[in-house]
Amino acid sequence: MNNTENKIQEIDSLTLLQFYAEWCYPCKMMMPVVNTLKDKLEDWLNVHQVDVDEAQDMAIQYRVRAVPTFVVLKNNQEVWRSSGVLSEKQLEEQLIALR
Repeated sequence: MNNTENKIQEIDSLTLLQFYAEWCYPCKMMMPVVNTLKDKLEDWLNVHQVDVDEAQDMAIQYRVRAVPTFVVLKNNQEVWRSSGVLSEKQLEEQLIALR
């Protein structure tokens, strides 16, 4: 179990996992979006960015088949998932709805 997995298991609040790869252009497009939301929603949202090439076991555990993939956990249970590019507004609205 890596450090990110340990941190995730200790969190009871809403958590966004962003699975990405350095070589993935859509992933690079999503990085500033996720970082903005991370700062904007920091009072109630935890964000972990997971490189699928470095954390292959975690990518398998969360059944990541494409990047970018977003998984939202609430009380350590998956409550939402999406793959591909999303606008900041789309992602923010989804996170607020899950709060």
